Amino acid sequence: MDARELERALRRKLGAVEDRRRHHVFWWLEINEREYRVAKFSHSSRGQLPQYILADTAKRLKLTNSELDDLVSCPLTGDEFRRLWAIR
Repeated sequence: MDARELERALRRKLGAVEDRRRHHVFWWLEINEREYRVAKFSHSSRGQLPQYILADTAKRLKLTNSELDDLVSCPLTGDEFRRLWAIR
């Protein structure tokens, strides 16, 4: 999965906020008035992301790896994501 594709899905579908003020780029998501760190990349992340970053991001989003793929490739909507988050 490409870094830009994942960033686009986090921003557009989930409304996640990017924080570039530190050594790494962190993505934060607010759910029920609470902030969760849902992703962490290196500033130099470009192109295909390593599997361990994708697995960590999926875990933080409470998704399986295949559900993360669906989130990025469009079958999983933001509303469906929030429903999954609530039951997990």
